[in-house]
Amino acid sequence: MAASAWTMFPRGRHHIGTETLSAGTYRLTLHKTAASTNLSASGLTLFASIGNICTGGGLSATALANIKWTAGASANISKWDCDDIVLTASGSDITSVRFAVIRLSTGASEGKPICYAALSTAEFTVSTGNTLTIQLATTGIFTLT
Repeated sequence: MAASAWTMFPRGRHHIGTETLSAGTYRLTLHKTAASTNLSASGLTLFASIGNICTGGGLSATALANIKWTAGASANISKWDCDDIVLTASGSDITSVRFAVIRLSTGASEGKPICYAALSTAEFTVSTGNTLTIQLATTGIFTLT
């Protein structure tokens, strides 16, 4: 599944500007439609404020693999990218999936929200034994020019 364009949280931009985006563990979580109000909140600074996390299927916050800054199409462009994300529903369904959120993790359910993407226009279910692959654009999660 190709994610829509990733939207930066306002404070996510701040973390880039203060260079706190370069080191650490980044995690992806899946969220329900009910999270949409909190996703658009301009003052959002804490991951815990988003809420409405999808559960089930043995799902936990997934660490992003091979996350890095790389040169873009020219010397003036950098992109923030990682490997495509693969999640497997194990033991039960993962229900009500609508959004994905990436955060700089500071604990099991804590951190600084960086960006989010809509995975669909409506909630969907990942049935037990099936996988959800989030394919990232070739331009990365986001680019800086």
